[in-house]
Amino acid sequence: MNKYKNKKKRKIAIQKRTLLKQKKKKKHIEKQNAKHYKTTLKYKISLLPKELQKYIYIWTFRIYWRNYIPFTAKIPSWQTRQNHIQKQLWNARYNNIHFLHLPFNTLPENKTWIMGCQCEFCIKNESIDPIEKHCHYLIQHRNSAYFPDKFMPESTSGTWNENLSFSNSNSINHMNYHTGALIKTFDPLYGSYKENTITKKLRKAKQYKSGYL
Repeated sequence: MNKYKNKKKRKIAIQKRTLLKQKKKKKHIEKQNAKHYKTTLKYKISLLPKELQKYIYIWTFRIYWRNYIPFTAKIPSWQTRQNHIQKQLWNARYNNIHFLHLPFNTLPENKTWIMGCQCEFCIKNESIDPIEKHCHYLIQHRNSAYFPDKFMPESTSGTWNENLSFSNSNSINHMNYHTGALIKTFDPLYGSYKENTITKKLRKAKQYKSGYL
């Protein structure tokens, strides 16, 4: 019976000690918070006269709303990437680089020679014999459907395999076109001995006399 009473007394004593420790710790934290609060701007402003506090409040919100930009008015996070892609697509049309050979489409080790493509890989390509390349250009010159229907795989069918394509929107790559206007997409004979003489002279900025004038 005495042992049981002693155990109970010890338990009560331990509980009291833990409570005292918790109270001391709480008081210490409160003191630290009070010291820190006195160093804050909020506390220092609260010591100022009420009229001055109101003046600071009004001017703070005026400056805030002056510099505030609504979320809907901010430039989207994807806009930079979108502009970069649009610029690359425009340069691809301008320099006659096939869509598949753009850096965001095909890995360098998976690239194969595409006739007319002016990317660095196709220009420096020596894996295909020049005579074979000339044969492809000759067939394309005689049959304009050879490149999109025979040369390129069926899985890559689209407007990028066509020399000219219709635009379905009023703006392409920030250039205005009327709906349904024909635009240059990709010329498979570009840079070859079978390239159209008129487009070749225009591309090289040579003087050309038209018979219609």
